[in-house]
This record gives sequence, C-alpha cells and structure tokens, in this order.
Amino acid sequence: MSTPVIICDDSSFARKQVMRALPSGWDVELTLCENGQEAVAAIEAGKGDILLLDLTMPVMDGFEVLEYIRKKDLPTLPIVISGDIQPESHKRVMSLGAVAFIKKPVDGNELTRVLEQFGVLGILTETDLPADDRQITFNEWVQEITNVAMGRAADLLVRVINEKVELSIPHVSLMEQGELEMTLNATADGDSFSCITQGFIGGGISGENLLLFHDTDIRHVAKLLNFDLNSLEAATEIELYMDIANVLVGAFLKGFAEQLDVNFSQGHPRITIHNEDSAVLLANHQGQERILTIEVNYVIGDNQVSCNQLVLITPESIPALKIRSGEEII
Repeated sequence: MSTPVIICDDSSFARKQVMRALPSGWDVELTLCENGQEAVAAIEAGKGDILLLDLTMPVMDGFEVLEYIRKKDLPTLPIVISGDIQPESHKRVMSLGAVAFIKKPVDGNELTRVLEQFGVLGILTETDLPADDRQITFNEWVQEITNVAMGRAADLLVRVINEKVELSIPHVSLMEQGELEMTLNATADGDSFSCITQGFIGGGISGENLLLFHDTDIRHVAKLLNFDLNSLEAATEIELYMDIANVLVGAFLKGFAEQLDVNFSQGHPRITIHNEDSAVLLANHQGQERILTIEVNYVIGDNQVSCNQLVLITPESIPALKIRSGEEII
C-alpha cells in the first residue's frame, strides 16, 4: 500500500530536490504543496502520513504549520527540511513537534536514515517515484540557492551575536537600470541609511553586494556585538557596521559560491554613513541591461537592527550561472 507523503516548499526547484532525495523504490502517493495552507488542507484530506516541510514560505510558514498540526492533533509525521539552520530555529521546530530537522540542500542518505529511524519505509521495491514535469525557471533556481545561502549567513551571524535573525523570502528578478534605481530608492527609504558595498568575481560570475542598514541606532549594533557603549565614536561606528556586514556578506557569498562550486574573490568594501543618491551607489552598473537582482531582508536581535541585502549580478554572468545549475531551466 502506498504511503501518503507531502512535500511542502514554495520553491519548485527545492521540491524537485526533495523528490530526488526520496529512497529509490519507496512506494509513495506524493502530494506537492507550495505553502503551509495547502499542506494542512492536504493533511486533513488524509494525504500526508509524512510531511516534508520547509520553513520560510508565503501564506503560512513552516512554524505556523507545526503549530496548527499540534493544535488540531493532525495525524502526520513532520520532518523539516530548511535552509534556516539557526540553532534557535532548530530548537523551535523540535519543540513544536517536528521529528527531525534536515538542512538544505537535502541529502538523500540523511533523509533515508531519518525515514528508517521511524520505520516508515516498509519494503523497498522497484517502484518509480512520480515525476514533476514542471520546468524550473532561472529565477526559481537562483531564489532557492539564495535561500540556502542566507540561512547559512544568518546561522553564522547568530553564533557571533547570540541573537536570532529573522529571515524573509528572497526575491529574484532581472531588472532594467531604471527598475533597479526605483528598487534601491524604495529599499533605502527612510531618514538615513548606512550602506556597505563590495564587489565579487569568480568562475565567470561577477557582481556587487549592497548591504543597507535603515535608521539604525548604532548603540543597538554595539550592543549586539558586545561593544562598550561608552567608547563609541565616528571611527568605531564604521568598524561596527563593517564587522556585522563582514559576517553577513562573507557567509552569504560563501554559501552562494559553494552551491555553484566556484570561489569568489571579494573586493575592498566601501561604506557610506548617510543618504546617498541611488545613481552613485549603482555607478558600477550604468548602461548594463537586465541586471540579475537578488533582494534579501534580515531583522536582527528583537527588531532593533534591520538590513536589506541587494546582490547585483552582471548580465554577462547569467550564462555561467545557468551552466552551473546542472538543471534544465528556462
């Protein structure tokens, strides 16, 4: 008899990865869901004896799904598969009833071990798993590797500051120069912002990372980094922003590069501690067409420090990215 299994992830690329990681010969009746609301409806319809669940999703995220399952006492075995690998996230999902936590990108051997641990595999046969014929778009693939990279960045930062980092769903798009200027102006909206910019290159891929802190009280940054507030001065303010940016940017680019199997060389960072026209910040991208833009948001330490990360990748890099995807993407 087939085992009803739900794979719940807003990324079609991630759903395909999980499908490929399922044990060969496992007789399953598979249901694919794009958000938590769809997943709980499928569980209530009897389609999810086992739930393979992402955390960062629209409509209803993974934490909310676990809370709902516990509240309604739904009959399912929840296994979380997520790029948010922060210790606090791991602890929270286990307290909400998840039976295991597997980091992205999912490893088939680890998933098999977890399923064997709970005795749900039964007798493996030569049964072929159902196919997901939906083609992956380039933007969907970039979004998923971004999701994993930002989870690794947050995990490293939280180990430095011992505060949870709230993650958003990354947004990926190909933007004309005018669209990018509007996006940056909207991102930098507020009385003031501090921006750290840093270029990177490797494996035929090049771009620039912009990290913007909004209306941030430098004392909050100092507190997060356990710095003596009585020693604050202008030079120290720059150092503090650079310290927290180095962790986020360095870890993000490392996680991004590892999934592409490349090594990025990073340029010298530049910092601006005041409002600056977007045309100045985008000077390196003037005249370029269709810049690949990745938008990521972080909220650090009890809503006291928020920042936006814009990763701008040159049009010339896109062919190299597509080759390294290893996927048939459109």
